[in-house]
Amino acid sequence: MIALACPVCREALEITGETAHCGACRRKFTRQNGVWRMLRPERLAPIENFLADYTKIRLAEGRGSADAAYYRNLPACPHNHPMAWQWGIRRRTFSCFRDRVLPSGGASLRILDLGAGTGWLSNRLAQLGHEPCAVDLSCNDQDGLEAARHFDAGWLRVQAEFDHLPFPNASVDAVVFNASLHYSADYVKTLGEALRVLAPGGFLAVLETPVYELESSGRRMVEERHAFFLERYGTRSDSLDSIEFLTWSRAAEIGRELDVTWNVLRPWYGVRWALRPWIARIKRKRAPSQFPILIGRRAPRDADAPRPRGEI
Repeated sequence: MIALACPVCREALEITGETAHCGACRRKFTRQNGVWRMLRPERLAPIENFLADYTKIRLAEGRGSADAAYYRNLPACPHNHPMAWQWGIRRRTFSCFRDRVLPSGGASLRILDLGAGTGWLSNRLAQLGHEPCAVDLSCNDQDGLEAARHFDAGWLRVQAEFDHLPFPNASVDAVVFNASLHYSADYVKTLGEALRVLAPGGFLAVLETPVYELESSGRRMVEERHAFFLERYGTRSDSLDSIEFLTWSRAAEIGRELDVTWNVLRPWYGVRWALRPWIARIKRKRAPSQFPILIGRRAPRDADAPRPRGEI
């Protein structure tokens, strides 16, 4: 069973009903509407400011539904839903992760679903016999953790920051960044924290973080995205620092610094997706992002030893 720890001092918590007490630093955390609120007190105000803009944009994009069946069917999504195109990508990513990654980890894995949103991935993992824990900043009842009420979720839901995970050392078998690593302001710090809670032999999975060949392409994407938000929604939605993309060279540097070996999987997203680089080149636009699945394992090796095919 996945246990909780204090996000400030990392000591074990004593849980009584809907309250968790830290005997070491005397802090108290509560569970509200099924979600453990595990943010450090000094971070509440900046996170609330970010979530105000983030939630405004997400709901304006048409995310969520009044139909409980919509949530239970995810990542399958009605073709006429405003975000059907994105769920089409999520469905293919999940299929690749389910079929090519999870079997190698074994049965009944303890899995942190970081950037869980509504908890759809946690729901699917639980159906496969694993023990998930959904972690996100948003507790919104349409697009955040409180929407998991539609799943009759028996798994943990926790509001927490990726850099201060409220879990003990070496306590989970897998940490999955569910379209979320790019919200980090410091990849080494964020992934280092994930490695702290990862048990020996466990793995990291990075899903749907945009990866570019060139740093300049990623920077252009970020500026275009925030300019679009400002024009359409009246906010750049950048009150919290985040990098928002990876490059292959940066991923390799992170791997060397953290002694992590990355294995690269490439889901098939369809012909139109595969043609995007060629279309961009013809139109003389910036290179589009790639959405590989990165699987990271701590496997220090001789720097001169050849890496197997697919590793970076």
